Amino acid sequence: MKTIVLLAGHATRMKPLSDYVNKGMIPVAGRPLAEYVLTRLVSQGFEDIILAVTRFPKQLESYFGDGSRLGAKIEYVHRPEPSGTAGEVHAMRELIPHGESFMVHYGDILTNFDVRAMREHHEATGATATIGLVTRVEFHAGVAELDEEGRLIGFVEKPAMPHLCHAAVDIFGPGIWPHLAPGLDFGYDVIPALIEAGEQARGFLDESAWWMDVGRLSDLEPAAEMLRRHGLV
Repeated sequence: MKTIVLLAGHATRMKPLSDYVNKGMIPVAGRPLAEYVLTRLVSQGFEDIILAVTRFPKQLESYFGDGSRLGAKIEYVHRPEPSGTAGEVHAMRELIPHGESFMVHYGDILTNFDVRAMREHHEATGATATIGLVTRVEFHAGVAELDEEGRLIGFVEKPAMPHLCHAAVDIFGPGIWPHLAPGLDFGYDVIPALIEAGEQARGFLDESAWWMDVGRLSDLEPAAEMLRRHGLV
């Protein structure tokens, strides 16, 4: 199964580092962020990888080459201007074998999400879309509670959200292609449209997974600590 890893876009939340480094090459605990993503994918049997890149594609090509060092086969697609997450995938239709399912993995997350089990679930259900879900995702702000008179009666800094959250790891069947177009986003546009259209969109929850969005400069040290905690550095 081919996997598209999204490293496109301008990574504005990572400025000023992203002014001269592709976000996948931003170091976390001494290694590029994308290396953790790719190494984990390969370890779970996903070796056929396409990297969608907007800025500084040569940095990734020079570091990862054809992927053989990691046990992978890597193709690079240079996207001069970002076109939304679903728009990026729409542009790669010719790279996905006709009639086959494929995975989309955002390139700025760290997780041990069980993609092998999600693939098995997707193949068993024949869904148009299988959306990866995680729990206990940290909210990026303090959450307050007020009484009727405006007095502060509760406050929790960056609590773990009780909701099921998008893991930014999804598998799509061939029925997804009519729903993709330039400029569309999976979260804002495509997934809600699938539900509205009555398509078979399923969720796959990995309750044991740890997960972190590494999208801001302030995330780099917590990300390094998470990797240390899980024995990955």
